[in-house]
Amino acid sequence: MYVLRCPRCGVELDLLAKHHLCPRCGEPLVLKVELRAPEGGRLGSLIPEGLKLVTLGEGRTPAVEFGSYTFKLEFLNPTGSFKDRGASLSVSRALKLGFKVVIEDSSGNAGISMAAYSARAGLKARVYVPKDAPQGKLRLIKAFGAEVITSESRDEAHRRAVSDGTGFYVGHVVDPFFVEGVKDISLELHSLRRDLGAVVIPVASGTLFLGLLKGFEELRELGLIDDVPTLIPVEACGYSKLHGYLRSVHLECAESERSLLADALRLTIVPRLRQIAEGAVRARAPYVVVVGDRAIGEALKELYSLGLPVEPSSAATYAASKYVAKDLGTRVLVPLTGSGLKYVPVPSELLDRYLFGAQ
Repeated sequence: MYVLRCPRCGVELDLLAKHHLCPRCGEPLVLKVELRAPEGGRLGSLIPEGLKLVTLGEGRTPAVEFGSYTFKLEFLNPTGSFKDRGASLSVSRALKLGFKVVIEDSSGNAGISMAAYSARAGLKARVYVPKDAPQGKLRLIKAFGAEVITSESRDEAHRRAVSDGTGFYVGHVVDPFFVEGVKDISLELHSLRRDLGAVVIPVASGTLFLGLLKGFEELRELGLIDDVPTLIPVEACGYSKLHGYLRSVHLECAESERSLLADALRLTIVPRLRQIAEGAVRARAPYVVVVGDRAIGEALKELYSLGLPVEPSSAATYAASKYVAKDLGTRVLVPLTGSGLKYVPVPSELLDRYLFGAQ
């Protein structure tokens, strides 16, 4: 059985209802799936009858060991971030429901993913972005044929997307299908057949944290693992939402600082905050690590010296991982979530002529 379920009040809806939020209490819904042993690379195989999966070959990314760290190279997904996994199911749902236009709000990566998968499905996409979104990311969104609408801030972009009303809102911050697509990372990590140690996870909207937690909890329910590994959230300086729920460890984070580097983590409207906080407790997180730009920059330089071209938000996770490895005396699994190649300026007059019709 596959249903949409409210984790707060227990309301259950048809799997393909057009809801992201509980109609009774407003809590973001989750997918309750019929658990069975993994097959075909998907845990629980959430591909209900009649749902045509829109895919670009996402997933099965490499895991590479560097000393005490295992890096999961999520930036090698088709459009350069883990969000391709969620976009695959989100767009599949929109297609099944008969929508021709999908709406998203994003600082970059989710917008790129939704634009690409919408193009793959033959749908139009409209993405609301903050005015300070990285230009390389905006170019990619436009290159996939999506309409880009600029807003004053990340939060305003979210509000405008939610109220758009001209298509299906596939916002990754609330879409339960998006979280479901992300959870298969846990299955891939389980298939490594090695001790993961602690898993350190960047948190903005919380989709990666919740997806991994859901996957590990389902693996435990199936008897494939004894327990969920310790999952430790990481936030950017000035954008911490979990400090009221967990003890905070600050790395190079001044009281008045607001991160400029970690654009993918600069989010203040977090509808799933209660779920993230409760999940962190279930996953035995000893604290949340809050990372400032100086620590992010140093970690970014180190990752590039290892041959890993990641974005600053991934570097924030690595900076936190170095603290966790020393503090807990354990191995650390580090998901490197997004590609740094989106930030590299490239002479593009010739490309512009073909991609955007520039003269």
